[in-house]
Amino acid sequence: GQAGLAAAYHLVRSGLRPILVDASDQGGGSWPRYYDSLTLFSPAQFSSLPGLSFPGDPRHYPRRDAVVDYLYSYRRHLGVDVMRERVGDYLRPTKRGFEAVGEGLYLTAARAIVATGSFTRPFSPKLARMELFRGRMLHSADYRSPRGFEGQRVAVVGGGNSAIQIAHELSGTADVTVFTRR
Repeated sequence: GQAGLAAAYHLVRSGLRPILVDASDQGGGSWPRYYDSLTLFSPAQFSSLPGLSFPGDPRHYPRRDAVVDYLYSYRRHLGVDVMRERVGDYLRPTKRGFEAVGEGLYLTAARAIVATGSFTRPFSPKLARMELFRGRMLHSADYRSPRGFEGQRVAVVGGGNSAIQIAHELSGTADVTVFTRR
């Protein structure tokens, strides 16, 4: 993802040769798994990672697939090694640095940067009497497109960027109400 790649950029500039560990088989952080129409919340000119400008008009708001392509090209630009489909179960200090251990993973390093996101563990709050609700509930991590919501009443809970983007997209085919704290 972006955090790991940006950290790798600075490590490379410092003369180090980082190894990135990625749970995915394809890279790009969580971006390849986000909903189809996701658009960055800021224009390309403010969305570049260090050392490589985001391609295209600096004023455009890139969509998910453009971000994925950019992240792939950024990794190639850095020329860093990536261990794919590896998940660290734990990271512990040793006398000489750190030891990362997981299924198919054993690394020792003088330094370690943990740049994991929360996408693989989405949070859904427990609501009173939620077990009585018989409709379909999904987290934004499981949303892909408005297909299947046509003509339905949909409640979008949350006021963050993803919630508002999803609500806007669904409003073209469904009766949408947004619930936020404010």
